[in-house]
Order: sequence, then C-alpha cells, then structure tokens
Amino acid sequence: MSAQGSDHARVAVIGSGPLAAEVVRNLGLVGVPAAVHRADDFWRALRLADLQDCYCAVAAGIPAGARQRLNALCQVAATDLVCVATGAHGITVETFPFGSDPGCACMECDVPVDDGDVASPVPDPIASSIAGALAAAAALHCSSEGARRLYAPEVNEASTLVPLARRNDCRACASPWRAPRVIRTRNRWTARDFLAAEAPTLAGQRVRLSDAIVTACDCAGCGPVAALTSLVNRPAAEAAAIPACPDCGADSVRIEARDTFSLGELTERFGRGPVPAKFALAEIGGVAVCFDLEAAARDPGSRA
Repeated sequence: MSAQGSDHARVAVIGSGPLAAEVVRNLGLVGVPAAVHRADDFWRALRLADLQDCYCAVAAGIPAGARQRLNALCQVAATDLVCVATGAHGITVETFPFGSDPGCACMECDVPVDDGDVASPVPDPIASSIAGALAAAAALHCSSEGARRLYAPEVNEASTLVPLARRNDCRACASPWRAPRVIRTRNRWTARDFLAAEAPTLAGQRVRLSDAIVTACDCAGCGPVAALTSLVNRPAAEAAAIPACPDCGADSVRIEARDTFSLGELTERFGRGPVPAKFALAEIGGVAVCFDLEAAARDPGSRA
C-alpha cells in the first residue's frame, strides 16, 4: 500500500494492512484523497507542513509509541486525530479534534486499559471493515465532536461512547505542544547576528526538540568507543537500537539523551550541520512558537 497523491491529500493515514486499507477505501468512496504512511516510517516521511495541509490524521492499528509521536505531531499542526484499533476486546475509535478545539483531551490524557492490544492475532475482515468505516466517518466529522472514545466489544453487542477529558498534568498536551505559531525556517545553527554577543538572552532561550538527541554515549567497561561516540548528536532512537557494546559485547552501553536545549547549546553542537529533528518548540514572550526545521527541504526560498 503506497501513498496516494500526498501533495493533495486531505487525510493522512498511518498504518498498514487490512485496517488501514479499509480506512482508505471508505474515504475514497466519498472522494476524499488520502496519503498512506507506514508506522515505522511516517515520522521521517510525513512533514509538519504536509500534515497542516490535511484536516485529519488517522492512526490505523499502529503501536503505542507511533501513536504517541503522531499525537504530538497533530497537536503542533493543529490537525484532528483519529485512532482506530481492532483486537480481542473489540473495536475502539478515538477522536481528538485538535484543529477546532484547542482545549480538548489528547491521546495520553486517558489511555485505555487494553492500550497494548492494537491488533488481533488473526485479522478479522468483518471487524476491519466496520472499524475502517467508523474511522473514516470519524475523520470526516471529527471537528464537530469533542474528544471521545467509541468502544464496540462485539459486532452484535451495543457500543459505548464516552467523552474524554483533558488531564491538567498531562505532559503530552502541555504548552507549547498545543497549536503553536508555526514558523518555517532553515535548519541552520551557525553563530550569526541572531546569537551575537550583544544578545545573550536569546542565546539562553530554551527550546524543546521533537526528537531526543544523544548527548553522551559510551561503554561502562570500555569507556569511549568510536562506534558509540559517533552517535552523539544523533537521534536517541538510533542509540537505543544498539543491544551491546560493539567492542566487548557486554550489555553495558550508557546513553544520555534529552530533548531540551538552549539556542546557544544547539549552535555549539550543530553549527556545521542541521539538527536531526522535525521541529523545535519554544515559548517566546508568552507565545508558543514552533520552528519547522524541515521547511528548507520543501521550500528552498524559506528564510533563515
């Protein structure tokens, strides 16, 4: 299943297999173009600007980690989110109208008890067909509904619909994630006028990156190892994939990573190259701002 007309897509579908196919099929029946992305690739392939051009994203039976990242991306883009899953416990469809209701709950405000059950051991074509139709309908009408969860335990049993309330201590939807002002800029971090000596306050401005970055990586037994130190300033996900020290083979790899830095730190770390992140978030003068770091690849004329 490949992306369909991503430049003109109105709905982004993240997932693969029968459930995602049913969502796309039902959207196609009413003439709504969709772009399809695999769960393991959407973070790289789906740009923030592309998602802003869509009015909804649908997570079709994808793992919890991918849903969390999509949840954050949709909040920044102010794009509605629909999560649909089928499993041994039935069909679940959740809607989060980030585009029309800035105060609605996010996916992590109220996690279902069976959150880990995102796919049936044996695909059920009937359940996938029904779930796909429900998710497509939710994508078309998400903005007219509040955050809610539809739960259908069995095809022949009554479903339940419950509203979802925003949790005040939910880090996933805390400012500045929610609908910031998006500024498209080049991903350049050389020390220029905007970080001149006369502007120390700006150099100390804290920003939160979309991706955690490795700040240190070595082996507890061997110390610095070339293969490990080369991961410094790379996405933390790349370091997490290393099961053991490449030199001694022991499970003793030490990784330090974080997603919050000052502008001065980013300039020191990435002055010669781009930050490996989709965007950076900050609060400037009490206003939430998102710097879209992928803009240059899409629009060479973007201003720095």
